Amino acid sequence: MALYIDSAFLHDIMNVAQTVPVAGVTTNPTILLAARERGQDLHPQGVLDVLLRSVAGTIFMQPGASDEEGMHAEALAYIQTAPDRVIPKIPMTQTGMRVARRLKALQHPIAFTAVTSVAQAYSAAMAAADFVITYYGRMESSGIDANERIGEMADVLHNANLPTRILVASINSPADAAQALFTGAHDLTAAPEVLLDMLTDPLTEEAIERFTQDWQKMNKL
Repeated sequence: MALYIDSAFLHDIMNVAQTVPVAGVTTNPTILLAARERGQDLHPQGVLDVLLRSVAGTIFMQPGASDEEGMHAEALAYIQTAPDRVIPKIPMTQTGMRVARRLKALQHPIAFTAVTSVAQAYSAAMAAADFVITYYGRMESSGIDANERIGEMADVLHNANLPTRILVASINSPADAAQALFTGAHDLTAAPEVLLDMLTDPLTEEAIERFTQDWQKMNKL
C-alpha cells in the first residue's frame, strides 16, 4: 500500500512530504491549473522538474492533449524526463487506450485515470496497466456507491490474478480513506490537508493532552 500527495502546489507538497510517509505525487491538468491560479508560475514540465529534484518516489503526470498523437507525445516527454520515476496518467477513453497500448509496447508503466466502471478496470488490466485510478468523491457525488464499486473492481482483479493496482483519488476525509482501503484499494492519493488530517483523531488529541498535563504535574513533585 502507498500514499501519494494529490497536488501540484510545491509549497504544500514539500510541507506534507516532511511529515507524511508518501510514495510520490499525483497531478492532473485541473490540479496544475489550481497551482497556477494560486500564483505558482511554472508550466507542467517545470513542476515535474522541481518535483523530481525535491520529492522522492513516483510522479504521475497526465497529458493535456485529447488527440492521440498529442497525448502520446506529451506522455513520452514526461516519461523521458525520468523513465524510472514518471508514470503517465492516461484517460480511460478509446483514444487513451490506443495511446496506452503504444506506451506499453515500449515497456513503459502506465496508469489509466478516471476509471469508473468495472468493465473499464478490467479492460485497463487487459492492457497491462500498472494502475487504475478511480475517484471516490466524484463517484459518490454522482450517485455511485464508491465503496461497492471499488470492491467490485478489486474482486475482479483479484479473481483474475491481475497485478493492476487500484489507486483511489478524490479522497475528501480520513473516513473516505478508511472506507476505500476496507473495500479493496491498494493505494490512496489525497490533497495535502487530507493527508495531514489522517494523522489526527480527537481521542488521540485528548490522550496526548492528558499525558502532557500529567508530565507537567510529575515534574513539580
